[in-house]
Amino acid sequence: MLALATKVVTDYGKVLARVQPGLQGMPESLLPYSKTKIRDAILMLLARLEPEHTAVKESLARGYVYLAQFVPDSDVLAPDAQTHQSEPAMRLMNRVKVDMERALEELHALGIYAAVK
Repeated sequence: MLALATKVVTDYGKVLARVQPGLQGMPESLLPYSKTKIRDAILMLLARLEPEHTAVKESLARGYVYLAQFVPDSDVLAPDAQTHQSEPAMRLMNRVKVDMERALEELHALGIYAAVK
């Protein structure tokens, strides 16, 4: 199970390296696995890491929070509708922000310190 979780997180990390994090929302189809599978893999690795691996833990926690930026493909706005003044763009950005805050709260509730910026 640990090897599979490591592969899932590694593949997800490759996606994060290619995209620009932000609140505008990115299509879930970019993800190599379902959000649930990625979340579970990150949580498994976080639970198994020794306390001295703080940089790795923070990186995993950041990835956990960034997962909220991936939304159903149908929710991603067309490029011409992504101006920050448009109501649909603002709604999507607010939803992503709330989901990211919720993910951070989940990590804190689990006792995982996450210095996500």
